[in-house]
Amino acid sequence: MTVEWPGIHPGTHVLFFTGGKYLGTASARPYGYTTVLGKTRDTVSVQYRWPLKDDALCCPQGGPSVVTFTLNGTTVQANGQFPPEN
Repeated sequence: MTVEWPGIHPGTHVLFFTGGKYLGTASARPYGYTTVLGKTRDTVSVQYRWPLKDDALCCPQGGPSVVTFTLNGTTVQANGQFPPEN
């Protein structure tokens, strides 16, 4: 599930559930320019982009980076690189 909000600083949080139980978010903080690319029964692939130093907020040039989240019992493991911290 995603929770999104628009505006000058848009953001998206990806939330994970299994068997009706909330497992947590994909990352500690939300990121803008986030797209869920696909999913299977046990995985979700999420693409992240980010603005570089001189980018307009409409047109981020950073990335893309794809992180694949895999359900392992009742935990979710991430494989890939998240956007850099600003």
